[in-house]
Amino acid sequence: MPTQRVQRVLQLGSTLLAVSSLGLLAAPITILAAIPDLTHRASRHAFAGALGLTALATVEFLLALVPVRRGERWALGAAAIPFVIVGLPVFVVDATNVARERLLNTLAPQALGFVLGTTALVLCGIGAKRLDRRPPARPKR
Repeated sequence: MPTQRVQRVLQLGSTLLAVSSLGLLAAPITILAAIPDLTHRASRHAFAGALGLTALATVEFLLALVPVRRGERWALGAAAIPFVIVGLPVFVVDATNVARERLLNTLAPQALGFVLGTTALVLCGIGAKRLDRRPPARPKR
């Protein structure tokens, strides 16, 4: 695969990953909008969780735009961690605990985010693997 195509695959994958990370901000915005009173412990925990999710989305966004776009494999692995540690457990908890009439509205955006994020990670993985196979550039004389 020529270098230019590899760069395009990485750029597309990292752009999709950045977009999917911005989609993660929907949850903290929804959480913060629903917190009635910070004088209760559960509300303060929800507030802290929303801030944590915001920080996670920000780090994911920065990973997508800088090291993942350059094809750095460590960043690709780091970008996959939130899907496993946060995304999948939240999806399972929502699927088993959200009221039936709100299930589609709750799970559809999450499923779309998984598809988008997984597609992005696969594209970045393909691009990074192709970069690894390139022969080193010869020094000019």
